[in-house]
Amino acid sequence: MEIVYVNYGFQSGVTEQVRRALEERGHRVTLLDATGPLEYRDRRTGAYRLDAPVLLSLLAAAARYGRRALDLRWATTYAFDFHSRHAGRLLEALPRRPDAVLQAGALFSPGLPPPYPYVLLLDHTQKLSLEVPRDPGSRLPPPPDRGNAWRKRETALYRKAVGIGTFSQRVVRSLCDDYGVPPGVAEAVGAGANVFPEQVRREDDGQTLVFVGTRFDIKGGPVLLRAFLRLRRRRPDLRLLVVGTTERLHLPKGAENLGYVPASRLPEIFARSTIFVLPTIREAFGLAFLDAMACGLPCVGTRVGAVPEIVEDGVTGFLAQPGDDAALAEAIERLLDDPERARAMGMAGRQRVASRWRWSMVAERLERLLARCVQAPDAPQPAAAAR
Repeated sequence: MEIVYVNYGFQSGVTEQVRRALEERGHRVTLLDATGPLEYRDRRTGAYRLDAPVLLSLLAAAARYGRRALDLRWATTYAFDFHSRHAGRLLEALPRRPDAVLQAGALFSPGLPPPYPYVLLLDHTQKLSLEVPRDPGSRLPPPPDRGNAWRKRETALYRKAVGIGTFSQRVVRSLCDDYGVPPGVAEAVGAGANVFPEQVRREDDGQTLVFVGTRFDIKGGPVLLRAFLRLRRRRPDLRLLVVGTTERLHLPKGAENLGYVPASRLPEIFARSTIFVLPTIREAFGLAFLDAMACGLPCVGTRVGAVPEIVEDGVTGFLAQPGDDAALAEAIERLLDDPERARAMGMAGRQRVASRWRWSMVAERLERLLARCVQAPDAPQPAAAAR
């Protein structure tokens, strides 16, 4: 098939992984990034871009979100409509009609109206993003409620899709229960580990925890530090590696921030680690768990979002309540005290990834959904593409 993948950039590596996996199945994939015109910095030079659309998007975000405007500048109806129109123009400018349109996420629609039938790939819904537990000691602001006008646009986007692939069953349920998407339109296609070494290496000292996350607070970093300090009182040799966080952190003795690390280096770091710990407070899915499991690490996570669908409690690791550093420390210690069980859980996790959470498998499932675009009744055709 000739597939156009409408996206919004890197997306934790998902964009490139989906493209590669579909191409490996023999499809031709064209990437269209719909978010460029509202970027307030030039992507090549880093220089500020403050033209009228950018300023209007920032003003719309400021009016709704105040001081959080910069982080939430795409979470307004202005940005939704602007990106939708831009995506539509990109699709209309294609030299020939694609067989299928695949769009990542629900930040916009692939046109107003969409010129072609389309399939969505989602890791969450806005309704689910609001259903998060609060850590009483957390400094995190509440999740943004994008309002009824956004919700109407989001609902229309879902209901007009010929198919929706989701990372988790949780999102399938939300689409049906919260947005009225008919049964059978959405199905869980999953996601894939960004790394999967041919063989698992274990070179750890039995006392090393590893955390991977770019957003330290949201991923439960402060909770992990509290649990780490608890454990260090009884285990002075315990170590913690923090990966992916570029912000300046005040870490206790025994903890080290490795900063940004490319995915290709993760197997090497995981080989030196004993347990993967990610006590996330908010999580749409949890790709980092898949990477750790692919490398044979037992996982300790939280009962948040889709994490319970990834980490099977008591089989591939343990789950604690979000924000509970005492319970987190207990779960970690159970694995430290039983190295044999920890290794068995790690290998069970790797097998779990091998049997379902590979991008090649995701592409196979997506392929079936994308075939619906070929079979769907024709949407209104732009003049340039219809010739």
